Amino acid sequence: MSKRSDARIRELLASMANVASDLSVNTISRRLLDEAMGAFGATTGLLELTSATQAEGRLAKGKDSAALADTTHREETKRLRVELKTRDQLFGRLVLGPKNGKDRYSRFDKELAGALASAAGVALENAQLYQDAADRVRWLEATAGIGALLGGDREGAEQLDGVAELARSEARAKYALILTPVGEGPDPQNTYRIAGISTNVHPSLSGRIVAALGALATLGGPAPSAPDGLAPLLLSSPEAVLPLGEIADGGPTLLTELRARDTHYGILLMIRDQGQPAYRPIETQMAAVFSSSTAQGMGLARMHRLHEDLRLYLERERIARDLHDVVIQRIFAAGLSISALAKHLPTPATRERAAGITRELDTTIAELRATIHSLRTSVGEQETPSSRILRAIRLGCEPLDFTPRVHLGGGLDTLDDETLLTHLLAVITESLSNVVRHAHARSLGVDVGLENHTLLVRVSDDGRGFVRSQVESGLANMAQRAAELGGTLRVESTPDDGTALSWAVPVP
Repeated sequence: MSKRSDARIRELLASMANVASDLSVNTISRRLLDEAMGAFGATTGLLELTSATQAEGRLAKGKDSAALADTTHREETKRLRVELKTRDQLFGRLVLGPKNGKDRYSRFDKELAGALASAAGVALENAQLYQDAADRVRWLEATAGIGALLGGDREGAEQLDGVAELARSEARAKYALILTPVGEGPDPQNTYRIAGISTNVHPSLSGRIVAALGALATLGGPAPSAPDGLAPLLLSSPEAVLPLGEIADGGPTLLTELRARDTHYGILLMIRDQGQPAYRPIETQMAAVFSSSTAQGMGLARMHRLHEDLRLYLERERIARDLHDVVIQRIFAAGLSISALAKHLPTPATRERAAGITRELDTTIAELRATIHSLRTSVGEQETPSSRILRAIRLGCEPLDFTPRVHLGGGLDTLDDETLLTHLLAVITESLSNVVRHAHARSLGVDVGLENHTLLVRVSDDGRGFVRSQVESGLANMAQRAAELGGTLRVESTPDDGTALSWAVPVP
């Protein structure tokens, strides 16, 4: 071996050591291009990294270096091309322009370049493994914080907003949204509410009702109700599942299912800005782990709420029993005593006064019996209509920063027509969604009741209102629901003076 060859080999070994002395893909890439151009006397160089690395893209140096990508160029025979790979994993391609700007590369040059490329491939693989391990640790640390976000005294919307923000940060995305199934309406498996939003998402989207999974069939994904659930989906943009328009700058999108113990809790969307790189396999894998842990936390939170509801039901049953066995009996006895005493009163006026007190006591007893009827919901029974109505109102009003006025009239728990209840809950959900999205209100009133065999829903706010020419599809849907049941929808709205909605349908 000549002294010159020995010197070039020592120079190559130094270049290999310099390239492999870092664990950053970007640093390795820059050093590789610089060392290769210096070692082989190239004036131009191009390094193309594949999606197997975190820094997919091109790194070019020298005049007209972009032209090195053209394999049909007239000087192609003077160029040096090598692949950076380990086993079957291709990390990139290195292209050097003519040696000293004009000469061809020797066979020895190509052998040395191959050795440098092999070393660079190993260095890139190690850097990627290191980055993958760091990403796993970062995601697992974030996953450990889910329990704290979903527990405590914070309300449901605030909890899910925190989880969405955590997912956005760890996924290096611009937006993140959590969609939960509504469970009501003509197609409950396809109807979702935006229940959690991260920063950068406009607050008006919170609470929006969307058919988020309507495009899953065309995307090739299974339904959430499938035994194996929904596999993570990588999309080029969010429009396929979130056609809202407000996220017009959305780019690479990762969709994962919130699923635990064969229960579907919703969907997590992580949306990067346009121009950002697509999600890597390790990011998809860890996002699925994050989503599974989120679903488990949501399940535990749901169990906690059910436990609290059980305690509430038992307390209500105790109160109802005490009202019936003690309070009503005492009022009834007092009424009998007053009736007996009235016979001995000296004047008609005092006797009429005693009779009036007796009638007031009878009315009180009737009201107490109605209260007992609404309180007495045993644990094993289905959720009552009034409870379902209150739950729909609570969910619809979660995005508001004030407490609405809610009034439920008597007789709602006697509704046993499931079709009527489905329409009623859908109207309540849609009307509250309109208030959240458009009204910018400071106060809101919701009244639901039965009057003269008519089911009435009244929703009024003091928001900005609208002119009748601006009626959107949501109002048309509510009008259609009323028409199907033989009822009517009336909307009174004045710009800057609020809106009053009245939905009325007959009850047999």
